[in-house]
Amino acid sequence: MTKSLVICVDDDEQLLAAVSRSLRRDPALEVRSTTEPGQVIEWVVAEEVAVLVSDYEMPQMTGAQLAGKVKRLRPETVRILLTGMRTLETAIDGIHQGEIFRFINKPFDDRVLRAAVTDAIKRHDEMMALSGDRQRRERAAALRADLEAEFPGITHVERVGETVVVTADPWSEALALGLGGLDRKLES
Repeated sequence: MTKSLVICVDDDEQLLAAVSRSLRRDPALEVRSTTEPGQVIEWVVAEEVAVLVSDYEMPQMTGAQLAGKVKRLRPETVRILLTGMRTLETAIDGIHQGEIFRFINKPFDDRVLRAAVTDAIKRHDEMMALSGDRQRRERAAALRADLEAEFPGITHVERVGETVVVTADPWSEALALGLGGLDRKLES
């Protein structure tokens, strides 16, 4: 089983160690921690990061600003903010800049943090599945467009109610489209 990558960032090294230690209890998680938001960006660019757990108030940038950058780089990374100053302004900033999944108060409760990260992993997995569905639909649409460009009319099916209307002479039409080897012998 592949471990889900969780990145933790906080300028307070003791709090960062406590957050990381709490999350490392879950063997399904690969937990990385840093005090540098720039390091987070490097990891997000290079790897599939399932969850970002970030402090809100940091010297280089706010957690909301970091979450916003992460969202633009990898929208499926789920973002959680830890904050000691739970104000409406903090919440609005987090929502607008980074579409924050959860806010967690500092000091944090271990169970609350781990439950939030577990929920975030599930959300990440859902988003990845939807992303895969979208990519498959885009590939199918591109394939239909390529087929139609090469063989005009091949993707058009004429219907009358529930009945598919088959051309009077499909074999001649196949030859006209350059589909050699298709002839009446295939009917037997």
